[in-house]
Amino acid sequence: MSNNNIFLDFKLSKSKISGFLQEQMDSHSKNKLHVDGYDILLGTVKNENIHISVRQNTFLAEVPLAFTFKKSAGLFSIEGEGSIRVHMEMSVNFDQHFGIETKSVLRHFEWIKDPVLHLGELNIPIETLSNCIINYMKENTLEKMDQSISQLVDIKKLINEQIASFGQNYLIHTKPDLFFNFQLFQVQSDVFREDDENILLDIWVEISSKITDEPIKFEIKSDPGFFWIDKKPENHDQKIDIELSYYGIARAIMSELNGRQIGGKTFELESVHIRKTSFLEIKASLQSPIKGILTITCQPYLHSEEQKIYADDIHIDIDASNIIYKLSSPIIEKIIRSRITSLLPFDPAPFFAGYIKKIPPVTLWDNQVSFYPNVNKILMDNLSFTAQHMICTMVLKDAELDIIA
Repeated sequence: MSNNNIFLDFKLSKSKISGFLQEQMDSHSKNKLHVDGYDILLGTVKNENIHISVRQNTFLAEVPLAFTFKKSAGLFSIEGEGSIRVHMEMSVNFDQHFGIETKSVLRHFEWIKDPVLHLGELNIPIETLSNCIINYMKENTLEKMDQSISQLVDIKKLINEQIASFGQNYLIHTKPDLFFNFQLFQVQSDVFREDDENILLDIWVEISSKITDEPIKFEIKSDPGFFWIDKKPENHDQKIDIELSYYGIARAIMSELNGRQIGGKTFELESVHIRKTSFLEIKASLQSPIKGILTITCQPYLHSEEQKIYADDIHIDIDASNIIYKLSSPIIEKIIRSRITSLLPFDPAPFFAGYIKKIPPVTLWDNQVSFYPNVNKILMDNLSFTAQHMICTMVLKDAELDIIA
């Protein structure tokens, strides 16, 4: 895996796993088991909860089960109850194509409460009762649970659905419009860990991403691979390419400046055009405070160590439309130069951080799973100007996505 990746801190609530297992138990609680003329009915144990733990890629569950047993035979009817704790293991494995396979086994059990008779005399060994319950658990609960998981959990389908929703021209900002695109290459995962309340899983995803001010036309080809990780990445920094058209930047300038007062003067722009030759040229048609063509040329560049944008060789010229405006144009030029000088060197970090903070948490599966993005620091890796676009690379240091389920 490359060093260009996002770290996913996955937390799965033990209580939710317990709830899932309890639902599986409850779905069979009304089923009657039969052995040697006895009817056995399963139920829950009061004040006893399912205990969940994990070891490597194996979930361990201690499941308490209450049961009642009855044998109707007139005066010789037999009734009683008891409870046992079943120790289950579920190994979880993913193949390279995100196929999930689980294998659940029942290791052993222990009595919580030995069978107690309320009526009659038990005429079969208590091991017969426990064996009946254990065999039922193996054949009807564990096997069906493995089948239901393999049928319900289609991770590859889920990934492709999310890429289709958020990976192609996803609008992340308006005024100006900014679109997010990404392609997922691979996912690597460590083994499961745990704390008192959660099952923990460290995941690294490698993606290529881009932000543009215009929708991109391309065909989504999504075939990421899954791998168990051998060596954890030294860092988890995510690079995002940003490509802004001069047309889009011009629109943003128009939106920002129209009606704004600078140096006591209200500015109104009819149009803005930007081009790149041997320098960057911004040409604006002014309507106020004077009528004319404003031309600004400069050589912008990124100072990598300071993480600030400078501009050399700044030239400002106003070609006023009449003699009256020509007389006042030096004053306007001075106001504009003062404003530009006050903005330089430009620190883009707060600007980009504002966009990151606006990214809302994402919830899936009826709000059962929540995603919270976190970034420690934002850096710029490069800045360049082509014939039609301004291009830069933004580096999200310690890019994380907290996933809580």
